[in-house]
Amino acid sequence: MSRPAPKLAFDLDRDVRSLVEMTAHLTPWLYEDELYGHVAGDLPKLTLGGLLLRLYRLERLGDRLTSEQQLQVQGARAQFELARAQWAVHYEQKLKRELESRVHAFELFLTDCEEDLSVCALNYPVQAEKRTIIHHLVQEASALEILNSQLHARVKEIDRRLRSILREGECLADERLCRVYPRTEFWWMYGAVTEREN
Repeated sequence: MSRPAPKLAFDLDRDVRSLVEMTAHLTPWLYEDELYGHVAGDLPKLTLGGLLLRLYRLERLGDRLTSEQQLQVQGARAQFELARAQWAVHYEQKLKRELESRVHAFELFLTDCEEDLSVCALNYPVQAEKRTIIHHLVQEASALEILNSQLHARVKEIDRRLRSILREGECLADERLCRVYPRTEFWWMYGAVTEREN
């Protein structure tokens, strides 16, 4: 009997707090060398991918936010746009570095999957979110016309490998996230890693 597919945790309030903290710490982090920035408390580290992920989904979940949270998200967007404009060269360099790093990490995950699908299956929801972050980074790099063609080819190869082990199924996040991640665009959020039959 197969185990139920694990689901991706989502805390709306924590997402808002994370976004606010990330945008508050954008400067001077953008022009520093560290790829992962520090924010207060137990919140996720500051990365452009994490920030873009939260901006995308929180701006589409406006009806689930309080009026105060809506203002916080709007303020975070304004801070982000300002920092991106003021530190454009540093922003683009950090974006390219993070995309390269995340693509490499996902390639390693897929290699691990080829060795042990059961561990891969358990970790897949977190990896699906990481694939979503890669998507947002690729979209941003494309919009800025800085997407390296070789890196883009590696993302396509990641997707080819991922499709070969993914069994299509239900959305692996809660219904709020499923609303903002349509299956046609975010197909990796719909399914589970197929474990081989003994």
